[in-house]
Amino acid sequence: MARWPAAAALCALGAALLGMLAATADGNSKFTCTDTEKKRPGCTGTCPDRCPQNCISLCPSCQTYCPDQVQPVRPSLFVFGDGLTDVGNNNYLENNEVGNPLRANHSYYGIDFPNSVATGRFSNGFNMADFIAKAMGFEMSPPAYLSLNSPIKMEAGFAGVNYASATSGIWRDIDNGLDIPLMDQVKNFADTIGQMGANRSQQELSKMLSNSLFLIAIGTSDLYLIYNINNNGGSDNKTDVPHLISSYGDSLTALYNLGARKFGIINVPTLCEPMVRHGCEGLITSLREEFNDGIMPLMAGLASNLSGLRYSIADFGAFSDAVNTDPSAYGFVNTGGACCQGSCAPSSGLPCANRSQYWYWDEENPTEQAAKLAASAFFDGTTQFTMPVNLKTLISQN
Repeated sequence: MARWPAAAALCALGAALLGMLAATADGNSKFTCTDTEKKRPGCTGTCPDRCPQNCISLCPSCQTYCPDQVQPVRPSLFVFGDGLTDVGNNNYLENNEVGNPLRANHSYYGIDFPNSVATGRFSNGFNMADFIAKAMGFEMSPPAYLSLNSPIKMEAGFAGVNYASATSGIWRDIDNGLDIPLMDQVKNFADTIGQMGANRSQQELSKMLSNSLFLIAIGTSDLYLIYNINNNGGSDNKTDVPHLISSYGDSLTALYNLGARKFGIINVPTLCEPMVRHGCEGLITSLREEFNDGIMPLMAGLASNLSGLRYSIADFGAFSDAVNTDPSAYGFVNTGGACCQGSCAPSSGLPCANRSQYWYWDEENPTEQAAKLAASAFFDGTTQFTMPVNLKTLISQN
């Protein structure tokens, strides 16, 4: 954005330009500022009749400055992960010989979404990605990558892209075509970069990416896989949590090499979900604790080795444990059962009426209310559930 070295010179120039263009007898001239270059979407409206002290951006149509019309550019949001943040990518995956992708494109999903639309979110309404996007100033999460029919362009108001896919994991080894593993989500992001590079310089693109938030919530499917392998006596050093953490680091490094700098990592919540009926206090809980504990040194190590990388770890594990310990303190009356039964379809019966008082919407995913409370804690909450900083602070860092 253009800036002049001296306020006096700037105001003198502004006054001279105004004098050349027009003036009324009473000295209260005004000029309509239209963003003819399509580069300053916030610079519209009526320009002042004299150069103000806090000049910000030149409005080309009236050759003066409109500082109080220019709005700060919001950072974009790029979302990766599983069903916690999927906003419809699984809707576009095809059935295959293995089975059908898990989809949330039918009632009662979306019953509390605007117009009760089932969008592909595994929720009764908005999900975690939506609430973090709302906190950033957007209406909801950026659109699902697979829903986009035209090339992605970095234009004014660009919100970002959501690549998350329900049931996906960090490991690509378990790829069966029924979801989009994390590394494939990263490849889709690389494709996005290629599309945006068509109408922007590399410098502009790099600046946008370095200011953007890369939100990632994944790991649950991998931990269930490790749990099942352990129960069948097949564990080795390629199917354990340290190897999983290492694989996670590979994906994050790949994102960094593509331009990502600010990482918002949501760790794994309690795995004692409604679908887990037995033994959830044993191995499955210890695996979650090992994974969540491993994310902290992983991110600290990446930050020390990769210049400019910054991060916030959202402790969904601690937050879900706190809710389970004292549900009423968070407004919940049920934190163990699913509000929506079975396939969450009319054939499975009606969902509960008091949805805002349930933690689980279906057998695995939180209700809109649960996602809203967690997102609030992660975005601008205290260090109780975020480390080393919350998401809001991360976004504001240079």
